[in-house]
Amino acid sequence: MNLNDFIDQRLAGSFTSGGMKRLIRLIHQCLDLSGRRRPKMEFIASELDQILETEMTLTIVMGDGTAIVTLGNQLFTSS
Repeated sequence: MNLNDFIDQRLAGSFTSGGMKRLIRLIHQCLDLSGRRRPKMEFIASELDQILETEMTLTIVMGDGTAIVTLGNQLFTSS
């Protein structure tokens, strides 16, 4: 799966690839033709919360009163 096929390039760098893969898997489950195999809303909400929590744990907040959030995958990019 090539994430670039699914992602608006204006959003590049604002999430981790792992988080996006989890989100795409969840979306795929929600689009299952069989209603019985689609996840319940409680599961969807829980999974979205877990994805967000994981993304947030990969961030660092720096600054004097001004929060600058840097995703973990951006910390190691070469300049």
